[in-house]
Amino acid sequence: MSEDEATRSFSPVQTWLPPWGLMACVRAVIRRSTVGVALSGMDLWGHYPAGPVCAISCLFEGTAEMLAAGCGADPHAPRQSVPVLAVTGPHSLPRNILYGPEVDGVMVILYPDAWWALTGIAPETLSNQLVDAHCVLPPDLLAVCLRMRQGGDADSRVQTFFEGMQTLWKAQGHDRLSPATPPRQWPSTITPWMESMALRAAATGWGRSLRQSERRIKQWTGWSLRKLQGSARGEDAFFAVMEAMLEERLDWTQIALDNGFSDQSHFIRETRRITGFSPEALRHGYLHEEAFWIYRAWAQLAGYEVPAQR
Repeated sequence: MSEDEATRSFSPVQTWLPPWGLMACVRAVIRRSTVGVALSGMDLWGHYPAGPVCAISCLFEGTAEMLAAGCGADPHAPRQSVPVLAVTGPHSLPRNILYGPEVDGVMVILYPDAWWALTGIAPETLSNQLVDAHCVLPPDLLAVCLRMRQGGDADSRVQTFFEGMQTLWKAQGHDRLSPATPPRQWPSTITPWMESMALRAAATGWGRSLRQSERRIKQWTGWSLRKLQGSARGEDAFFAVMEAMLEERLDWTQIALDNGFSDQSHFIRETRRITGFSPEALRHGYLHEEAFWIYRAWAQLAGYEVPAQR
């Protein structure tokens, strides 16, 4: 590999945090553009972890194809075309997307209980699925997404979406779920949301036993409380690795124990289950491979300085 190839820049990624009134609804918005970069080979792939969230994706330019949940980056594996405006439900397995050479688009990440509140569609019915947004979004939410596609730069598109979503969220009375005061920093893991939802589940309806609360959580999110806790633990470990890399003290065993794993082997198994990669392969990909862009975007949202070059 030549020196020029070894120091190529990653394709640009932009991230937005939701305004205060949408913090119980939208977790984040992420945009990636490879227009003018003309990627090829393994750089065309995108590796996504398993997770309980729902997402609305909007392609401004280019094409993409999603492989079946759990398939590796195999160009011969069965796959489906990603609609220009698409919805994905919670994914219990990591997934891979094969992009065209030049693509520009955004992904709006929604909490699953907010998705249900907005659409009336149980997240579980969309588990491990990719569907055309026109088939599932109610007309008012679809209109908000279509306005985002109408043009302008990325910032104006996203702000248009936030404005429309805030109006919709408030009109439906869901703004009461927002925190009483703005948090000091973006919740980089789902733990605060999960704890808030567990409190709501315990205080909702006539039955308030632990089992009934857990049933409500499963109904609202499509995932059991135990499964949600496992996802939160995985995110905590990801940011613990970010901290350790900054301080040059990467110790896999200590990270495993500090984040609730029984040992390093348990940590490796859970990382593979969520991401499809071992912790070391994930670290290497984060630093050196274009296809791990979603992890760099997540670190960027949390305020970490991410690598700009391979």
